[in-house]
Amino acid sequence: MKNHPGRYHRLLLILTLTALILPFTVAAQQNPSSQAAQVVDLRIMTFNIWVGGALVDFNRVVEAIESAEADIVGLQEPTGNTRLLAERLGWHYSERTHVVSRFPLIELPDADGAYVLAQIRPGEVVAVMNVHLPSDPYGPYAVRDGASLEEVLELERTTRLPAIEPFLAHVPSLLEAGIPVLLTGDFNAPSHRDWTEASVGQRPHLLYPVEWPVSLAVEAAGFRDTYRTIYPDPVQHPGITWTYGYPHPRLRPDEALDRIDLVFAAGKVDVLDSQIVGERNGPGVNIPVDPYPSDHRGVVSTIRVTPGIPPVFVAVEHQRIEAGEPFNVRYHAPDGEGTDRIAIFPANASMTDTPLMWLPPYEVSFFGSVLFGSGTLTPGEYAAVLLGEDNSERSRSVFWVVEPGAVPAVMTDRASYRVGQPITASWENAPGLRFDWLGIYAADDPDLYNNYLAFVYTGARVAGSMVFDADVLGEAMLPAGDYEVRLLLDDGYIVLASAHFTVTE
Repeated sequence: MKNHPGRYHRLLLILTLTALILPFTVAAQQNPSSQAAQVVDLRIMTFNIWVGGALVDFNRVVEAIESAEADIVGLQEPTGNTRLLAERLGWHYSERTHVVSRFPLIELPDADGAYVLAQIRPGEVVAVMNVHLPSDPYGPYAVRDGASLEEVLELERTTRLPAIEPFLAHVPSLLEAGIPVLLTGDFNAPSHRDWTEASVGQRPHLLYPVEWPVSLAVEAAGFRDTYRTIYPDPVQHPGITWTYGYPHPRLRPDEALDRIDLVFAAGKVDVLDSQIVGERNGPGVNIPVDPYPSDHRGVVSTIRVTPGIPPVFVAVEHQRIEAGEPFNVRYHAPDGEGTDRIAIFPANASMTDTPLMWLPPYEVSFFGSVLFGSGTLTPGEYAAVLLGEDNSERSRSVFWVVEPGAVPAVMTDRASYRVGQPITASWENAPGLRFDWLGIYAADDPDLYNNYLAFVYTGARVAGSMVFDADVLGEAMLPAGDYEVRLLLDDGYIVLASAHFTVTE
């Protein structure tokens, strides 16, 4: 449930390059847009694996996904272990969206981390969104503790609703393009389909009906709740996912059990089944795992879906590359007719400059990927660009090259600030994971969990800077004292780097 921090939660150098280029082609000989897409059955799972998945046994996390026979999984709280889990499964992964999949995953540049495309077949995709909404303050606890309906609704409108809206903003264009959208997550909010008049009193904290704003907004965007599609009666099938133990059977006596781990689907999708993955002999559990590894149950739903055709794009598979490693660049260039090129530039280069290297799409008028070598690229920020016949930019995907074994670093723009001055913190060589964050602590404070004074997320960037100003620190800013800014891993408390600074009167 808990997501932290915050309880929530160059000058162009023209090079002559000889690179090892190994093509990986996923294409057939014709454009899929000329064919009618065929339906396919998929099993989509949401799974909060609980602070990295190793609190009980990481092997059981793998077992749970395999037992669920899932095809695509949206993870919450992987805490840097998305790649490890995918490798154990032999799957693909997106560390920016915390999605693992049997199918190749494509991070469109325009998606801005809100969704990833799963390539079901060459040139045929579904979009996958995965969310972990703020956990505190938690609505069902407010009900339990005596808050009014108006207070609870205001709480939801100011915490979780703003967090889901940037995701929902992408849905209309995806559906208009014929791309189905799957939404998984730990929503940290119940569904309005569960808190009904008939459900009141079913659990001690369920004191009155609530039209929970997040689930209403998700359904208004065109999604269907897959579990409630199969089990419409919340009294007969409450579908509890939070929680029967941390881990089972340890549980506070006043815990507010609820269904907050959800799988939604929108577009050309039929819902065939939905099952709960959880502790052995637990009420409502369809797929048992013993011992169960998380404080959240998983939900896996079977859908029949008609994939869509993606837009023109170029997308580097992983944005952090150690110098010397090959890197894969996926593309869709359906109308290039042999004139398009995939070119590598420094990130700040003009398209009139000579690229550092380029390749043609291996299957013109189609969809696939090419493999470049990074051995001649100095550390820094780059872009893979899909160029048209006239060298126009059709799509761009940013990535970073770092030294082999590069260690993350963080620094401030000054060693000392006056009270009220904003603090600019920069970082480099970060993993670039979805929820990497910068936290300000009192100098040498050992309490990582409770004592951060402010935090900002890095936006999944390998290098960059952020400003701690009144919007982050509050109007009072930081009082005089000694502090440090720490770079921490993926919504967890693993300190990757730190830098000291002082604030004076």
